[in-house]
Amino acid sequence: MDQQLPVMVITGTSKGIGKGLAEHFLEHGYRVAGCSRGPSTIEHANYLHGQVDVTDEKQVQGWTRQLRTQMEQVDVLVCSVGLVKSALFMAVTSGAVFEEFLKTNIAATFYVCREISKLMLMKRKGRIVNVASIMAAIHEPGTSAYSSTKAAVIELTRVMARELAPQGITCNVVSPCMVETEASRSLGEEWQKRMLEMQAIKRPATIAEIANVISFFAHPDSGCITGQVVNMALVA
Repeated sequence: MDQQLPVMVITGTSKGIGKGLAEHFLEHGYRVAGCSRGPSTIEHANYLHGQVDVTDEKQVQGWTRQLRTQMEQVDVLVCSVGLVKSALFMAVTSGAVFEEFLKTNIAATFYVCREISKLMLMKRKGRIVNVASIMAAIHEPGTSAYSSTKAAVIELTRVMARELAPQGITCNVVSPCMVETEASRSLGEEWQKRMLEMQAIKRPATIAEIANVISFFAHPDSGCITGQVVNMALVA
C-alpha cells in the first residue's frame, strides 16, 4: 500500500454505490479503507477492507481504532451505506421495517461520522461527504421510512458542519438520483420508470458522476464549502 496517497474511508463497499465509489477512487489516487458486513469484493493493492456491521456502535468503534493504527489518518470519509427496500405506504409499514431503515440509514451514518471525525480532529482537517437521496426532496408516497431517514442524514450533516468547521473539517451531502444497482433493479422496471419521470434529467446517474461531486467536496480548494447539499438530476 502506497503510504504517500491520501486516505478515503467509504462504507458499504461490497456492492452498489459504495463498491463503485471505492473502485473509482482507488483508480484516482487514493488509498481506500472500506467496510461491509461480509468479506471484501475488491482486489487492489491500496484497498483495506473491514468486516463491520456499521449499525453496531461497538463494531464501528473497534474498526476506527484499527484504522487509526493501519492508516494513521483519514482525509475523506464517504458514508454511502444505505437500505433500499420495496416502497410501502406508512399505514402498512411495520415497526420492524422502520427500525431497520433507522439503523441502516441514520444510526450507522451517525456512528461512523462520530468516530471518524475524532481521527480528523487529531489533524484538524478532513472532508466528510454523506450520501442521501433526492427522495428526501421529492416526497414520493410509499417512501416515508426511506425518505425520512435520508432527510435525517441531511440534517445531521448540517449540524456536523457547524460543529466541525472551527477544526478545519467540512461536511457536505450528495443526494443521487436513481442509480442502476442491484437494489434498484430489484424494485422492477415500473418503479425505475416512475423514478426517472420525476427527474429533470431522465436517466440514471453514473458512479463517475456521483464521484465527481464527491471529488469537488474533497478538493483542497473546497475548504470554505460546508453544510451543502447537491441534488443530482434536479427534481422536476
